[in-house]
Amino acid sequence: MKLGIIFSLALAVSVPAFAQELDPSPHSAADIQKRSAVLIDKAKTSTTGLALDVLDELTTARTLLVVRVKTGQAERHLLWADQMVILSGTVTLVTGGVMEAEKPNGTLQGESLGASLTGGKEITLHAGDIVHVPPSVPHWVKLAPGTTATYLVFKEK
Repeated sequence: MKLGIIFSLALAVSVPAFAQELDPSPHSAADIQKRSAVLIDKAKTSTTGLALDVLDELTTARTLLVVRVKTGQAERHLLWADQMVILSGTVTLVTGGVMEAEKPNGTLQGESLGASLTGGKEITLHAGDIVHVPPSVPHWVKLAPGTTATYLVFKEK
């Protein structure tokens, strides 16, 4: 009897938590534009030239809105793939090669940053372009001086 009650309570608690992850989380174009405007101001005052907003945070997926006003650091994510959709501006994405001065990114498991990439492949991405960066592939987003780029990153484990 006690086991049945415990099971029923566990089920009652877990179903709403599971259902929350299955609910869609829409983001309107107007909302993205409003958030982008705020992030542009933040990126301009940031020493890294980067500002981001986490739009969705799920167990195995994450959606980020990113604004860059200058070239950032190279990155590697051992556990996450990145799907990037360029919303505005132009970026040069370098993938592969050797990450220079690679170091762990704080306490984030499997995440590292580096000064740059050497020997990678460069591709130019414009508004509307989409690119997939598999897990473990070092990548580096570069911008021409004085430019701004806004993009979405869909991260998946």
